[in-house]
Amino acid sequence: MVYLIAIVVAALDQWIKWTVSTRMPLNSVIPIWPHVLDLYYVQNQGAAFSILLNQRWLLMLVAILVIAVIVYVDRRYVGRDRGLKVALGLLLGGAVGNLIDRIWHGYVIDYIYVQIIHYPVFNLADSCIVLSVLYLIVRAWRKRGGNPDRTDES
Repeated sequence: MVYLIAIVVAALDQWIKWTVSTRMPLNSVIPIWPHVLDLYYVQNQGAAFSILLNQRWLLMLVAILVIAVIVYVDRRYVGRDRGLKVALGLLLGGAVGNLIDRIWHGYVIDYIYVQIIHYPVFNLADSCIVLSVLYLIVRAWRKRGGNPDRTDES
């Protein structure tokens, strides 16, 4: 299930990126919902919020390590936990989708701009990564009883 979700996410991500990059000039904008949401084609040379700008090889190495950890965790710990499988599939698909961009282009193609909050331009892979990480954080917090000060020594 993890790998099927990852394949679907990475394939859809790459298809959307190909469509945007072949049909829109770089840095062009198509309003989807005026003053709220735009299709905005940019090339991101860094990571989230353009940090680590022009660190292609470092970002590729980090993505490969993340992919390896996901595969390891899936094989070693996940079992039949569907929620965890979905989260790992989204995370893996997002990491693979952006890694493909870095390998082929040297940058990541971004295209979603939430104008109303001036959020940095992102893509489907980024969305899957963020949603899966948020799910994993909430899940870990709930497993600890929702108390961040709790220790297992009691």
